[in-house]
Amino acid sequence: MNYFNYVTRPLLRRMFAKGLLGRPPRAPADVPRFRVLVLGIYLTDRVNQASQLVVDFAKSQHHDVDQKWVALGATPPTSDPGLKAVTVRHCRQLIPKFKLLNEMLAGLEVDDYDYIIFTDDDVALCPDFVDAYLAWVASCGFSISQPARTRFSYRDHKFCLRTWGVKARETLFVEIGPVFVFDRAAARHLLPFDERSPMGWGIDFVWPKKTRELNMTMGIIDAVTVDHSYREQGKTYSSSDNRIIMDEFLRDVEHLKPEEARVSIRIYR
Repeated sequence: MNYFNYVTRPLLRRMFAKGLLGRPPRAPADVPRFRVLVLGIYLTDRVNQASQLVVDFAKSQHHDVDQKWVALGATPPTSDPGLKAVTVRHCRQLIPKFKLLNEMLAGLEVDDYDYIIFTDDDVALCPDFVDAYLAWVASCGFSISQPARTRFSYRDHKFCLRTWGVKARETLFVEIGPVFVFDRAAARHLLPFDERSPMGWGIDFVWPKKTRELNMTMGIIDAVTVDHSYREQGKTYSSSDNRIIMDEFLRDVEHLKPEEARVSIRIYR
């Protein structure tokens, strides 16, 4: 048995979600009241954290939060009343994530929201996530951002794990999952998502080119983290197929190479 995966990781995840590993530090300035949209997708054929996420996103004391979730999978959607209330659609066919997000966005006025939070169903949030996170994002002025992952999370990019002693980093890279955030300007200029990469792979190497052209910044908030240790990556899709699609997509668009993108421009301590 892998002791770390089956014992240590779950224990750390529970401690993190209860705030026993430290609460986020206060941002340097107060922020106005924002209107926030949470767009989430949960897999009905897999055990997930969607019900708890709905509760945690709704705990904001400072902002107005709307949530819209889509259930994806052959199994009927949740009977949990909280999640059921914000589930706007059930897709039995496995539609690629970013194509599905575009369909969710098609009926919305993104200009109505100051921030849009895109989330998967297999993360745990730290206490006071929405209020703490948006305070830091607004203070740093990031148009595209993500919370750093806890050090015990699964990850593709070590760059996205929490950096100790750092509150935030202005970067040239923000990963396309499991949680990322657009402000109104990013939503206005960068949505809908490019469906040539329907699972989103590679889009995060295109964003730095586009944000530079639009004079926008992007970054990672290390002060406010998420845990992504619940479901190992690559278990619900074909990594090899998506890498081929990503390579074909990136051949046709301007982008940064991984080593060019995964750099910090400014550090907030």
